[in-house]
Amino acid sequence: MDAIVIGAGVAGLAAARELRKRGLEVLLLEARDRIGGRVHTVRLPGWPLPLEAGAEFVHGRPKSLLPLARDARAVRGGHYFDGLERRDDVWESVMEKLGKLPSLRERSVADAQRTLRWRLRTTPEERQLAADFLEGFNAARLDRASVKAIAQQTQASEEVGGDRIARLPRGYDLVPRRLARGLRIELGIRVQKVRWSRSGVEVHARGRSWEAPRAIVTLPLGVLQARTVAFEPALPRWKSSAISALAMGPVVKVALLFDERHWPADLAFLHARGEAVPTFWRPLPSRAPALIGWAASRNADALRGKDPVAVAVRSLSAALRRRVRPIRAVSFDWQKDELSRGAYSWVPVGAMRAQRALAEPVGPLYFAGEAAHFEGACGTVHGAIETGIRAALEVAAAHRKLPVRTRRP
Repeated sequence: MDAIVIGAGVAGLAAARELRKRGLEVLLLEARDRIGGRVHTVRLPGWPLPLEAGAEFVHGRPKSLLPLARDARAVRGGHYFDGLERRDDVWESVMEKLGKLPSLRERSVADAQRTLRWRLRTTPEERQLAADFLEGFNAARLDRASVKAIAQQTQASEEVGGDRIARLPRGYDLVPRRLARGLRIELGIRVQKVRWSRSGVEVHARGRSWEAPRAIVTLPLGVLQARTVAFEPALPRWKSSAISALAMGPVVKVALLFDERHWPADLAFLHARGEAVPTFWRPLPSRAPALIGWAASRNADALRGKDPVAVAVRSLSAALRRRVRPIRAVSFDWQKDELSRGAYSWVPVGAMRAQRALAEPVGPLYFAGEAAHFEGACGTVHGAIETGIRAALEVAAAHRKLPVRTRRP
């Protein structure tokens, strides 16, 4: 065996696929009873459509994802606000102005939004909507999130046409399933220890072990921070510091199914400003009378100890200004998932270099996953795939005894 990949999310699958293409023998170890990681499509009895517990949208046309998500269909419709007023003009204005958020100096997003330059460019309504969007979309606290990182991510999104979004009507799990074709994968293998040295890697899990010259670690940032997998010897201080410097964002999703539609036929997104669950969208192109509620960052934290379905229904009723009652409902809370411990990563002030450090190899250990994307696509499916390919190329170069071009910060 030439390499072991720990984790069969899209980063691990992409890494294993790339290694296999290059003729290397590779084994994937996955703790769950399924592949995909935070791409998790569920098909529940009584629901007329598949539900996305995790990743849901294809943002733009990233080259790494597009061939795998060729079934995606564009999301078309309007942005409605509480009271069911369609305000596409406000939404488009905010999205345009976000690219002009002052970011030359590193500071928090909240500090950047308090600058006179930003306040002169925006109305109070636009400032509030921008803050709500940035915190909800990035699952990041704006008083801690790096404005330079947000600016980098905004630019990276623009380069792939990220303002155009699409969904996979047959389920996002088509992507990991396509990546997994022909790969050797063992499910239900919860890695407990990784021993490494110059001579190679030993991976241990409940009385079993595997050996290879190299391993690619694609554990989510939240799992690395929890240190539920032991490394022997311990990872060097610069790597541990990078892991600690980044942050994992909490997200709660609530799917609601109704007996009839309670909103305009052209609604795509509903912004329930000031509500505990502040964003809803239709799972287009499905015509099912369903909405998906989204609470992230502080809104997700505030749902701890509460019934997220009940809170979402109250938020939706307030936004629609009429009481509604779903016939079916289900919620997904990623911070309660001990194999992810959060939805996706974000970058605190001063931590952009930590992304590069997280991506750096340590001896025979290589690292991938959305949190290790340092060019603006952290927190995305295509970013995770790209890091898997990058790590695989590093392993392939080492396998051929060629120098690896990466440098430790």
